[in-house]
Amino acid sequence: MRNEFSLLDRLDNNVTRAGYSTTFNWNAYLESVTTNVQNMLNVRQGSVKALPEFGMPDFNDIVAQFPDAVTHIRFAIQQFLEQYEPRLEGVSVYYIPDADNPLTMKYGIEGTLRYGELRSRVAFDTVLTGTGQATVRL
Repeated sequence: MRNEFSLLDRLDNNVTRAGYSTTFNWNAYLESVTTNVQNMLNVRQGSVKALPEFGMPDFNDIVAQFPDAVTHIRFAIQQFLEQYEPRLEGVSVYYIPDADNPLTMKYGIEGTLRYGELRSRVAFDTVLTGTGQATVRL
């Protein structure tokens, strides 16, 4: 039986057995990846004892290095997704300047979403606030 939900999605109470089917739902799969990317970007490095390198570095430490911080964060996001989100391949991350919101950092994430033999290009907008919270949208 095929399932487009990640293990964590399936363990979450919001996904019930009624959500399972033998047909593949690309939109549910894409939403699962989007949610996982957002969750990943909100985990701080060192907070997962079993995998100390898992997570994003503390942005407060990096922002002090501005303007080099833009490159450090871009690289950290790209490396993290390449290593821990296997459903995305060919990940590219780029900075999107926003003069209207100087306390946020915006990044675009592009890549190829894969499921078996199916492939589709995807793009996410990611906003990092001054507190280090990440929001990811398609």
